Amino acid sequence: MNTIMNKSKTEADNYIGKLLSNRYFIKDLLGLGGMGRVYLAEDIAKGGKLVAIKMLRLNLVNEQIAQRFGREIFIGAQLGRKSKNIVRLFSYGVTEEKIPFYVMEYLQGKTLKQILKTQTLSLEKILEISQQLCLGLQCAHKGVSLKGQIYPIVHRDIKPENIFINENSKNSETVKILDFGIAKFLTESSGMTLTESFVGSLPYCSPEHMEGQLHLDVRSDIYSLGLIMFEMITGKHPFHTTSRSFGTWYQLHRFQNPPKFTQVNPQVKVPQKLEELVMWCLAKDVSDRPQSIKAVLEVLKTIDVHPTESSLSSLEAPPTDSISVKLVPITSVTEKECLQQTWPKNKPIAPIVFPYLLPTTQGLIPTFWAMLPRAEIEKLINKTHTTEFISKITAYPMVLWITILYDQESSLSRWLSYYLDIKDEKGEKIVNNLAKLGYYHLLFFPLESPDKCAYVKTLNITVHQRQKLADEINLSHTLSEYISAKQAKDLLKKEYDNVKAKIIKRLSIEQQDDTLGLKPWIAKLFDKLF
Repeated sequence: MNTIMNKSKTEADNYIGKLLSNRYFIKDLLGLGGMGRVYLAEDIAKGGKLVAIKMLRLNLVNEQIAQRFGREIFIGAQLGRKSKNIVRLFSYGVTEEKIPFYVMEYLQGKTLKQILKTQTLSLEKILEISQQLCLGLQCAHKGVSLKGQIYPIVHRDIKPENIFINENSKNSETVKILDFGIAKFLTESSGMTLTESFVGSLPYCSPEHMEGQLHLDVRSDIYSLGLIMFEMITGKHPFHTTSRSFGTWYQLHRFQNPPKFTQVNPQVKVPQKLEELVMWCLAKDVSDRPQSIKAVLEVLKTIDVHPTESSLSSLEAPPTDSISVKLVPITSVTEKECLQQTWPKNKPIAPIVFPYLLPTTQGLIPTFWAMLPRAEIEKLINKTHTTEFISKITAYPMVLWITILYDQESSLSRWLSYYLDIKDEKGEKIVNNLAKLGYYHLLFFPLESPDKCAYVKTLNITVHQRQKLADEINLSHTLSEYISAKQAKDLLKKEYDNVKAKIIKRLSIEQQDDTLGLKPWIAKLFDKLF
């Protein structure tokens, strides 16, 4: 049976088998969280009713964590009584060792994250989960009472792991919102604030949250809601990246527009109104989003669970009344086609790189082909990757395209570079496709067995880079070159050598902080430097 958290491996635990506060008999360890442990217990005063107990970890008792824990108790105790869609907190206290804990309802079922890993959801289920999630958020946004005043609450960490689908005894399911530990009061006068360092989950944060804005409001939660609805519908997060760095996620949330559902999954067939709602929630500017959860609920209530052909956003009719989705990301399709490629016979078997516009079922895709020793490929394939473009377009229409592969642990780096002459039709087409698509495939061919492509990585190009490439193509049509192509290459190489050290320094910092929430000012500093 699945519980509120995945049960960890059996281990020695001093609390199992003990009676807590002369009332709660600790039966088992349900799981470990970032702030503490969660136990299964029996409430003796309630005839052995099962409850869950969250206990703060000894080694995390500090001012900020204690404040988060206290905030979670205070908010959860009030909101859980008001909404069935927020996990209920019954009691709290401290152990004999002065460790704080609280008692909450025992949930049986799975988190939305667990469900999405193994299942596709029908349109009916997606709408049901979305509506219940909205009702829970609406309750939080209406606020809690403190010293006679009402303070709206922003959750700030809405993500699939914090949405629990509770299986009720009556063969029904209830959506429960978990973890108000980093929730924020919409006032600074409440006296309950955190430090302003970034706290949150990068894939599900709003742009303004990542920027460290002090006055986040309910529209930040609405953005996170839009990301979750997108993922439920398509089976995939709207932004494709393997990076866990703050800088990468900030660029995606702030600048990259979410794709259409069918771009991520061609099989998706849902009412156009639902897609419009999700895109509304995902607007970059808070003023362009729904201004309240009520506005989202009003649209959800008008969406037909069993839409007719004319109300679908796809040309093909659904196979059944219950619309199911199957993940087929567009980049996955073209990545498979890349793996079928063979090394050109007119290229030497040597550590070289070259660009190529690859014809695929999705059209022409810019690719970068690299032959390297297999050991290097395997060491670098899952490490830091980044893309840079260097140009001096007013001197000559040429772009130096650089892909950097970097592993700080072994101090190994590979700089794959190629000069794209925009005066040349082939070079201009590649630059134009890079600007239009915003990504490219990096194909790896092992030096020891070069016949077929062994690995493929998809790398994103930032909105700023895309705009710059597009501007340079337009500018190249209006200017006359003042230097030769060879002089242009020498000029770009000199600039390349000048920025190498800065790029390595940046990548080192990003790799160190891959699993941490970097402060927004670091990302802004990088923008100034590069």
